[in-house]
Amino acid sequence: MQETMQSLSSVLSFGNSLLIFLIALAALILVHELGHFLMARRAGVIVEKFSLGFGPKLWSFTSGDTEYILASIPLGGYVKMKGEDPGEELAEADKAGSFSAAPVKSRLAIAFAGPLFNILFAVFIYIVFYMIGTETLGTSIGVVRSESPALAAGLQTGDRITEVDGHKIRFWDELLKIVHASPGKKLGFVVERDAKTLLNFSITPRSEEITDLFGRKKQVGLIGVTPLAQIITFIKEGSAAEGAGIEIGDRLLSVNGTTIRGWSDLKPAAIDKPGQELTFKISRGGIEQVVMLTPEQKTVQEKDGKSSEIGVIGVALGGNMLPEQYGPFGALKRGMEETWRMTYFIMVSIKEMIFGSVPADSIGGPILIFQIYEEQAKRGFNEIIRLTALISINLGLINLLPIPILDGGHILFFLIEILKGKPLSERYRERAQQVGLFMLLSLMVFAFYNDIVRIIG
Repeated sequence: MQETMQSLSSVLSFGNSLLIFLIALAALILVHELGHFLMARRAGVIVEKFSLGFGPKLWSFTSGDTEYILASIPLGGYVKMKGEDPGEELAEADKAGSFSAAPVKSRLAIAFAGPLFNILFAVFIYIVFYMIGTETLGTSIGVVRSESPALAAGLQTGDRITEVDGHKIRFWDELLKIVHASPGKKLGFVVERDAKTLLNFSITPRSEEITDLFGRKKQVGLIGVTPLAQIITFIKEGSAAEGAGIEIGDRLLSVNGTTIRGWSDLKPAAIDKPGQELTFKISRGGIEQVVMLTPEQKTVQEKDGKSSEIGVIGVALGGNMLPEQYGPFGALKRGMEETWRMTYFIMVSIKEMIFGSVPADSIGGPILIFQIYEEQAKRGFNEIIRLTALISINLGLINLLPIPILDGGHILFFLIEILKGKPLSERYRERAQQVGLFMLLSLMVFAFYNDIVRIIG
């Protein structure tokens, strides 16, 4: 009976995740195509079809010159404009309102509007996100590393940094931004100790080389502290942590007698001990408990090509989380900052992928995106809308790549037309579209292949 209830719960969870995924995907497609549609209407171009999805029609209606379609394959959409196809012949009397007869700057604006709307949609999502409010990691110190500038200055575990170099700060990201940008520069720190005493310290961040997410080396300033992170914020389904009875909200105190203040403590205490039964001391509702947990053994590939064994626990740790919430103008500023940050991150990701710094097997398709939505759905509404904003930016930037058949390819053609004073030949455009279609289909097949390999693995 219990197994039946668990299976039913899994099916319901899968169904909810699939519904969330389809709604988010539909919203992203709708916003993108709406950009093309509204700009076409503004330019006086007749839109013949506005379709959400591909393939056979599920439902449609006609209003004015436009047929609005809901199709059966929800992996895209399109706006069909009058005179849009390269080989489409129109009589002289019918050219009014056609895409081909519109000024080249209007055609360029129509092509650019789809990606632009995706970026603006992300800004809108982030504004709503920060007006609703979220929990962000505070500046309480978990670990002060040995022989670090912070230790030499006298910082301690549990201290909360409130000000750096005259700037009031509340969140760990704000601390990192200032410190990373200040190697070798003496900074003034104001620290709260024991929730009451304010202390002043002068600390000079040490210039050290770090590796970013793309494997690139860069010099930044570091003072040798990591955030306090003891709260279990996520448990992976079927993981060793779930099997041991650990719950979200538990505070992880120690592993085999080693005090845990964050990931830097958890790694040597548990992650580096695959297959060993370990004693986890947790606090739940103010009551300390002991649970036995054996990290699942997993083989991972190192950057140098060698493989190693690690212990997988299946948890995410959070620290001293503080509410981050703004009014309309503050949310607008914060939303634009976050949109730019994620836009830059994705642009660098695309560049690194093209030049081979990011492995090809990291490319994913709809299956991977659904799996990520499924994981984020368990973490709450805030994480779902944040992921949707990220994918919206990604969709906009991918469509700006100068590949024929994508918006970026059309934009490139129109820019060439502006420079030459005449459009490219129909024959050239048709061949370019064929090449672009082949490239796009190849990428889709490769992404699906990677998705399937991940599932099998």
